[in-house]
Amino acid sequence: MRTLTSRSVLASILLLSLTARSEEPLVFETKQLADHIYELSTDAGGYPVKVIASVGDDGVLLVDTGEKEKIDDLKAAVLAFGKGVPRIIISTHAHVEHIGGNATFGGDAVIIGHENLRKRLRTGLYLFDEFPEEALPDICLTDSLSLYFNGEQIKVHAFPGAHDDSDLIIWFTTSKVVCVAGLCNGRHFPSVDKVGGDVLEYPETVQRVIDLLPEDVTIVPGHGEDGTIEDYRAFHAMLVATTDLVRKGIEAGKDRDTLIKEDVLHDWKAWEASYVSADQWIEYLAEGITGVDRKPMVFEPIYYAIRDLGAPAAVLYYHDLKKNKADEYAFDENDLVYIGYKLFKNDRVEESIPFLEASLKESPKGTYAYLCHDYLGRWHTTQGDTARAIRAYERSLKLNPENTHAADMLKELKKK
Repeated sequence: MRTLTSRSVLASILLLSLTARSEEPLVFETKQLADHIYELSTDAGGYPVKVIASVGDDGVLLVDTGEKEKIDDLKAAVLAFGKGVPRIIISTHAHVEHIGGNATFGGDAVIIGHENLRKRLRTGLYLFDEFPEEALPDICLTDSLSLYFNGEQIKVHAFPGAHDDSDLIIWFTTSKVVCVAGLCNGRHFPSVDKVGGDVLEYPETVQRVIDLLPEDVTIVPGHGEDGTIEDYRAFHAMLVATTDLVRKGIEAGKDRDTLIKEDVLHDWKAWEASYVSADQWIEYLAEGITGVDRKPMVFEPIYYAIRDLGAPAAVLYYHDLKKNKADEYAFDENDLVYIGYKLFKNDRVEESIPFLEASLKESPKGTYAYLCHDYLGRWHTTQGDTARAIRAYERSLKLNPENTHAADMLKELKKK
């Protein structure tokens, strides 16, 4: 059985940042949820990324710190409260759109997170982010803890293993607000981390969270709509029902592709979003039900090969591993895209180019081929090679006519 598609494999890690969008100023919308609890949200290509702020006499406490690319906007929004920089940060889990500002705030704030969070940020694809020590948790938990801040008890509970292996929920007990982060996605299908998550644990884990909470709380997911405990029960019911449908199909001898072709989740189409489609949710469930040999992903050896040998040699090493070590490592169609993207976004642009070009050679019509062309267009633009930039953007737009960044850049470049 082949591995999940790229969007399903690491959706929460890269989908936010890989979504092409124009380079306009990014602004957080602030909504008051309770007396001193605020939700700061920003659009990430069709769905929100949220940061929760407790603001009061003790200062500012943040639940998550959003995307790295938006840290200046988040900092401005936090300072607008008039209480200075955060004193405490609670990181709900490892995915990069939730920890992007940790390094910026971590020198002044105490960061709380799951014990697994420190391990994850020093392994796998996270190696390419090269998080400094100040981005990692100072206080780690594996069960629960309580803290008192801005006049109320804040309960932090660990529920690892469903969405990710470092998931926490944060319960502002007096304010009656609970940030459940990755353990709910509003009225949409959730994602499951390939390394730290287990789709089959999702329903039981969500039920345990529901059993913990009172009836009058506001449920705040990391993405998706806020809701009531009844909305959360509806989310749980979706998990149970869709898992049962896919399980019955598998038991009847159908594979994942057949279930997708038969549209077995047609009654649940309303739960689709840009985050996870019905077909992608079938992929998660089918792989979880049939089981998969979870070999380590190939990112770590490639990271060290880049460091020791350089990017072009590391690309050759990747192909050598794929040819000769497929029994030792898991490979995905978009490995090279992920690596190229990470390098590009972390200001190692020249090192990213061999990976983007190699990805296009290997998968010219792959899921993220249009983004490879888009990033190559950006590179050629910075190098002053307008002709090659135009060709790259045209190829990107042909593969994805909705890539507004490529369309905008073509208009701009063709004016010159």
